Formats: sequence, C-alpha cells, structure tokens
Amino acid sequence: MSAQDEEKATRASNQCWTASQRTLRLRWIMKNAFRFGLLIITIISTSSLVYGQSFNKGGRTALQFLKIGIGARQAALGEANIAAVSDVNSIFWDPAGLTGIKSAEASADYTSWFGGMNYYAGAAGFRIKNIGVFGLDFASLSYGNIPEALVSVPSGSNDTRTGNTFTGGDVLLGVAYSHDFTDQLSIGIAGKYLRENLFTYTTSSLAFDVGTLYNVGYKNIHVAMSAQNFAGTVKWLANSNNTSGYELPLLFRIGMSFGLLGGKDAFVNVGDLNRMDVSVDAVHSNDYSERLDVGGEYVFDNFLSLRAGYRFNYTEGNLSLGFGLKTTITGVSMEIDYAYTQYTYLESPNRLTVMFDF
Repeated sequence: MSAQDEEKATRASNQCWTASQRTLRLRWIMKNAFRFGLLIITIISTSSLVYGQSFNKGGRTALQFLKIGIGARQAALGEANIAAVSDVNSIFWDPAGLTGIKSAEASADYTSWFGGMNYYAGAAGFRIKNIGVFGLDFASLSYGNIPEALVSVPSGSNDTRTGNTFTGGDVLLGVAYSHDFTDQLSIGIAGKYLRENLFTYTTSSLAFDVGTLYNVGYKNIHVAMSAQNFAGTVKWLANSNNTSGYELPLLFRIGMSFGLLGGKDAFVNVGDLNRMDVSVDAVHSNDYSERLDVGGEYVFDNFLSLRAGYRFNYTEGNLSLGFGLKTTITGVSMEIDYAYTQYTYLESPNRLTVMFDF
C-alpha cells in the first residue's frame, strides 16, 4: 500500500470515528432528554393527583389572555402544534421552533374574540449564521367599551347602569432566541413583558418560556416540549385580602408529530405532491386538569393546506377547522391562514394570519 493510500485510509477511519462519536453523543442527548421528559411527566401527574383532590384549580390565575392561542394554523390544528409547526409564530408556543426560519420571517395575526373583544398579534424572526435565530413578538387584547354599573342606586332600580363606559386590555412584548445544537436538536428561550389594565387598575410582570424540538430522523417524527409563563405573582390592589397575589397560567406541553402521507419520509409513500401530518400535544396547567390536543394537516402541492383539530377536556372550543394558501410574489413567500373554532355557549372566534418568508 502506498503512502497516499495509507493517508486516505487513515482519513476515512477518522471520519468514521467522528461519525460514531457524533452518533453516540446524540444518543446520549436523547436518552437523557427522554429521562428528563419522563421526570417532568411524573412530577406533573403526581402533583395533579395530590392537589387535584384537595381543591379546584379553576380561577387561580391571572392574565388569562396568555391562554388564547395565537396563529390561525396552530388554532386550526386544535393547538396541537409544538412538534408540527416550526415558523415565526412558534415564538408564542415553543421558542425552539424558531429554528425553522431559514433567513427571515414575519407574521401578523388577528382574532375576533367573543364579547366584542379583538386580539392582535405579530412576530418577526431572523437567522444569524452560526449564531442562531432571534425573534420579536407582541400581542394586544382590547376589551372594547364596557358599560359602567353601580352595585346599587338610590332609586332602588334594578338597572344600575350609569350611562358611562370604561375599557381595559392586555399587552405582551417579547424577545426570543433559539439555537440548533445539532441538525436534529433545537433549544429556545423567550422573555416577555406583560401588562393588564382594567378601569383604573393596572398590573404588570416579566415572564419566561423555554422549549425544545427534536427531529427523530425517521418518518418525519418530531418530539417537542415547552414550558411557558415562569413568573412571580401579580396584584392589582395595594391593600388586598390576597396578600400573596395571583399566579400566571403556567403551561407545560409535550408534543409529537409524524408524517402519515407524503414522500419517502412518511409512513405511507404517495409521492411529494400530497402530504399529511398528524400531531398530538399533551397540556398541563396550574389552573386546570390535564388536556389533550390532536390535529391533522393535509397539504397539496405546497400550495393548499386543509386542517382540522380537536381539543379534549375543554369546556368550549373543542372542534377547529381551517385552511391555508401559499404563494410566492417577487421572491417572497406569502401564506394566508384562516381558522374557525366552534364554541357552544360563546361566540365562535375566527382567526386570520398573514405570514411572509423572506
């Protein structure tokens, strides 16, 4: 064997050894991530069993607007999205999903909420090579004009309205960062400023989110975990019977998605023209019992998307439907998404999202 052949053989051997080390490292990461996930599930399940028997968790938290899902695509999937969706709106669900941004993305969202309320949101994200993805987001919920009424009036009338109105609303301003630690594993973190006002009362807080996203590398299976709204308590009154304040809705999600129909990466190979993905999210919060979200998305020729989802153990908003259209204009990809969520006792909300991929 010549010296040149020996050098080639040595280089090939080193490459195989490096690949082997990388594989072992990824296995170690996934093994410990799986153990960590099981630990979280165990803690959540145990705490829900212990505390769920002693008191009702409903009505314990403030800033309820944080539980209104943002993004028509996510809502149409029954909110089962943290493993299935990796775009700029992931900043509102799992910041690790921001790594799906290749260059830059921006979105604008509108939700016609019940009671005449309007919810506006937007996000922008951009990737810096070899550093990661940075994101900015905002959300604003307007309560509209609320008729003022007194507890009682001197005349003794049952109609205690004064003829005046007052208003209120919520605001979210946030930043996020996500990084691809490998070509399969992403981790993200987000911080946000929250403010709520009603009549003359105001409260504010800082909160943080963290999330992970892992591409299994088989049949388009993705696994994700997120934890949202880590924060202290908030109060509206300086002198209140509740001296400790109110917690924010702490949300834990564990999600999985897979390719049911599609090309060679799906379980059923029907070609690249048609694709269907299925997603499932398990949700735990500190103010409600455990919930399950299930969704599916059919995509034709990367142009038309049809979506449906169902949320289990919710009082309202179980069934959701939606669609999306994608096109390219002067080199910029634009997507328009719509979602309808069926409510029984309240007005059913409609959502509209416009997204740009630069």
